[in-house]
Amino acid sequence: MIRLLDAGIIEPAKSPWRAQVLVVHQSNGKKRLFVDYSVTINKYTYLDAYPLPHIDDEVINKVAQDPFYSSLDLKSVYHQVPLAPEERPMTAFEADDRLFQYYRLPFGVTNGVSAFQRVTDDFIKRHKLRKVYADLDDLTVTGATKDEHQKPAALTRSCQN
Repeated sequence: MIRLLDAGIIEPAKSPWRAQVLVVHQSNGKKRLFVDYSVTINKYTYLDAYPLPHIDDEVINKVAQDPFYSSLDLKSVYHQVPLAPEERPMTAFEADDRLFQYYRLPFGVTNGVSAFQRVTDDFIKRHKLRKVYADLDDLTVTGATKDEHQKPAALTRSCQN
């Protein structure tokens, strides 16, 4: 909890919503906090049918066109997306006898995948990144030459702004 509070991912809440919190044991032996939204907001959320990439058709075929590529796995990606203030109370959960809500997009909400893919696709378009392909929390950067791969003009330009 403290790590999430300190990172600005959650905040104290006053909300009519309260999801269950579970601690899940992962295969690597670590424990992970899991907020179960299945009986709260997920039950009442309309599905966002934003198209997700087909890894075979889109990503692999595009990557295969260039001999140089890098794959970037984005860590805790949902937590990079801020929530609108009016949406935050719906993400409330109880832990340590207190009520918290997410300030940033939580894992486990119905439209989390679609929302994150949309944000990533919009970022790539807005910054005119060429040969950068998003597949959920993975980005792949390609190039016909080593120089094009390492210093794509659009990427260099967007980083300077």
